[in-house]
Amino acid sequence: MKKFWRILKKVLLVATVLSAACVFVIVLSSAIKKQNQLVCNSIQVKIDSDSGVGFLSDNEIKDKINYLNGGSTIGKRLPELDLRKLEAEIKKNPFVKDAEIYMDQSQNMTVEVFQKRPIVRVINNDGVSYYIGENNDKIPLNDNFTPYVAIALGNVETHKDSKRDSTIQAALYKMVQYIRKDEFLEAFVDQLYVKENGEMEIIPKVGGHIIRFGPVDDSMAEKFGRLKVFYTEGLRKMGWTKYKTIDLRYKDQLVCEKRDSTNKKQ
Repeated sequence: MKKFWRILKKVLLVATVLSAACVFVIVLSSAIKKQNQLVCNSIQVKIDSDSGVGFLSDNEIKDKINYLNGGSTIGKRLPELDLRKLEAEIKKNPFVKDAEIYMDQSQNMTVEVFQKRPIVRVINNDGVSYYIGENNDKIPLNDNFTPYVAIALGNVETHKDSKRDSTIQAALYKMVQYIRKDEFLEAFVDQLYVKENGEMEIIPKVGGHIIRFGPVDDSMAEKFGRLKVFYTEGLRKMGWTKYKTIDLRYKDQLVCEKRDSTNKKQ
């Protein structure tokens, strides 16, 4: 008799497990069927406009999403939306640094876009103009937005010697990044000029003179240090327009050329 009850208990246990499994499969199938019928209710675009960069607009991103989905995204069933593919396509935009797309529990699509940030605008001797971004990437010009950044002129990119071009751009990027981290220099520098030999010249916003900086190398910080001391302790007393050029190319020296062409060492 005891053996019978043991067998019966096992049968009932198996039956219970099978019943529960059947219920689970039915509920899961129903949930999947319901999920497959859900549609996208809206598209919400979030662009990091607070960064001060305005290359992209909400409508531009929405239009791109709709184009990639072959029409209006709103009303499309969720299984038809490949969010990872949409992200990858949005990231191909030359003004996009990163993007993230996700759906919330109310079936609303959110598109978060982070824009590239330009740090200097290049206008070179070939007539080519573009921006260099904070990650040393090239950013094309944009008709909708012109950022206020320093301008680099001259022999920045010649399209003739790719090795030299990359070296020059790396030097320019290094200098601009250094300037951006210094409050005084960032407010002071207006234009940079790259000479044929790769040396740099700086055109400040005030004073009407040219700063012959020389190559961008390990002495860059020391050169800028000399320049800042000269401006704070020298030109403030003598006047900003006294000199035609300020030369930092000589070690531990700052050579100035007066507007009457008389050289004077400081």
